[in-house]
Amino acid sequence: MNTSTFWSTRVPRALKGLALLAGIGLGHSANAQSFLRADGGRIVNASNQEVILNGMNLGNWAVQEGYMMKVGWPGLDGKQTQGKVKKTLYNAGMSDAAVETFYQNYRANFITKPDIDYIASKGFNCIRLPLHYELFLTPSQRAVRNSVMRGTVTYDSYVSQLTGWYNNNQLFTDANNMAALAMIDNVLAWAQANQMYVVLDMHAVPGSQGTDANIADQIVANDLWNRQINQDVLNRLWAFVSNRYKNDSRVAMYDLINEPNNYPNNQKIHDVFQRLITTVRGQGDNHLILVEGNGWGNDYNYMEPFTFSNRTNLVYNSHRYSGTGYEMDNGVNSTGGGANDLRFIGNLRNFRTTHNVPIWVGETGENTDTWMRDAAKNLNSVGIGWCHWTYKRFEDRSNPAFMHINPPYVVDGPAGLNQVLTNILFANCVPNTTVAAVSPNQNGIVNYPGGGNYNGTGGATSSGPAIGRIYEISSKNGGKALEVSASSQANGGRVQQWGWVSAANQKWKLVDVGSGYVRIVNLNSNKSLDVAGPSAADGALTHQWDWLTQDSQYWQIISNGDGTYRIINKYSGKALDVQDNSTADGAAVQQWTYSGGNNQRWYFSDQGAAARLTLATTSAASAATDARLQVYPTLANSELNLSYNAPASQRLQLRLLDLTGRVISSQADRAVTAGQNLLTVPVAAVRAGTYLVQVDTPEGLLVRRVVVAH
Repeated sequence: MNTSTFWSTRVPRALKGLALLAGIGLGHSANAQSFLRADGGRIVNASNQEVILNGMNLGNWAVQEGYMMKVGWPGLDGKQTQGKVKKTLYNAGMSDAAVETFYQNYRANFITKPDIDYIASKGFNCIRLPLHYELFLTPSQRAVRNSVMRGTVTYDSYVSQLTGWYNNNQLFTDANNMAALAMIDNVLAWAQANQMYVVLDMHAVPGSQGTDANIADQIVANDLWNRQINQDVLNRLWAFVSNRYKNDSRVAMYDLINEPNNYPNNQKIHDVFQRLITTVRGQGDNHLILVEGNGWGNDYNYMEPFTFSNRTNLVYNSHRYSGTGYEMDNGVNSTGGGANDLRFIGNLRNFRTTHNVPIWVGETGENTDTWMRDAAKNLNSVGIGWCHWTYKRFEDRSNPAFMHINPPYVVDGPAGLNQVLTNILFANCVPNTTVAAVSPNQNGIVNYPGGGNYNGTGGATSSGPAIGRIYEISSKNGGKALEVSASSQANGGRVQQWGWVSAANQKWKLVDVGSGYVRIVNLNSNKSLDVAGPSAADGALTHQWDWLTQDSQYWQIISNGDGTYRIINKYSGKALDVQDNSTADGAAVQQWTYSGGNNQRWYFSDQGAAARLTLATTSAASAATDARLQVYPTLANSELNLSYNAPASQRLQLRLLDLTGRVISSQADRAVTAGQNLLTVPVAAVRAGTYLVQVDTPEGLLVRRVVVAH
């Protein structure tokens, strides 16, 4: 923003101007959380329940804007950018290393878990994380850019080196040396703990996206649009970010370029967005993508949805601010400007209806408590989410941010920097009157109007594939089917993966148990998929068991956005997982904390309505009884051999069935004596294929899968 502008009078830019690893890294996605997607004009979860993202911006963390660093600070050389904040410290005698150390500590202290906990406690369900592209550079690369701020390296020299890094594939390849990743991963973990989504916002992009210096930590205006290398670098950066987070459902959406402004060619802006969208989708990434138009994210002429080659999961943005010279009321039917100017709520609603796309207000605030309260409530009342700008800023009194940070100020020089690092900690920040004005839980603002929640459950619609049907379930990792070992019908029958044979023990029916959970029932045994124990530990094995009214037999099936689903146990919150990422037949299926790996991703192949495929007609045997029967070989040419260890003299019924349940051959009333009994089933005349051997005993039904090969 223009730093000469105070909070009560804003210029028309829709303004605003290394956290330590939390122990929950990239691989830990939300335990039972669905990806968000666009459904017409709504944002919905996998259960098709509407989600309204009412959020908080974490401005002034990765990107410092001068007006938030000290009210009235004039900056240097006519700019109040983060680069000029750094130059102020250089001019005060601080070395490059000292400034870098300060910024590392600043990033570590400015946002911590207590901050996210506090935001969540006020009813917000979303965090927007403004990022600076330079924090994806390595420290040595970032040092070159800082040297431009200091004045010892020219901008052209930096661009030349940036081009060299790009051409030599030296950009975004060293994840261990990217400060941005620690910030992202921490926020994802802290947000997950509070059941909040995160929007990744590329706030300061290579080259600057307009003439507004502050938001992009600008060196040269509009150089993103005017210089190809900056577009190339941004495209490669989004390829990296998308590849890293494409399977992470904690990420609500990507904000590809924050607030393009004052560039005279909307078509150019469109084309750069189109390239970025194509790149993200090329990663197999189906996240929502936030489109930001010219005019600080409000002018969408030549950027309507029909102008993009792939409009799936696009969300249109507005940054709503009101001030002297561009006053804007909060009436839900108010309009102003052209149809593609998206600041007024009426315009937002009309655009949503005309183009059948969701709308989200990525920034709003910087006004009186009354105006901000009305904006939040009225937007929410018509199903438009919003994100308050911003969470913290420096000032010695209440302001429109959520919290204020008391002096000293960074721009006042080195003497007060240690105190700054103390004052920015959550415990030392001071809530503003804004808290009461915009907090969802203080204003009747609803995040999940259909009764859903962060986990994609609740309301009347169950999550995942349709219930009451039969599925073959297979692992994305190896393509093998989820089955009960050896067609067991016993309690405790082992659950494993195996190559597809389309047997009844590889078919499962989904039975609704309410609140978005299902029972997963094996068709062969009519027993429930169950976590042994029941245990909440990683590595606990799964088995089948008689139906019990307990959470270890209840599962949530959540879309991953790529055609697969995660299967989450209600008791443990952990995901169904193929042990050791195995692709082998017989690999055990266990539970494990969800990490997004292919061994935790499952395809559901619909096999029809459950009523048409009932197979078992006799009660299943116990585990001890099941162990009495051995079949060898299970791959036979002319004869199957069965060994049955009878507890006493008794009579058995033997049947050979095909996979439709048709009886191929039978031996009725077969007498056996106590101890081992050898039985045979002739198969020489049977067509090659997979079959089931059923043995009815006085203690229950025993079933084995066999293969006939000639």
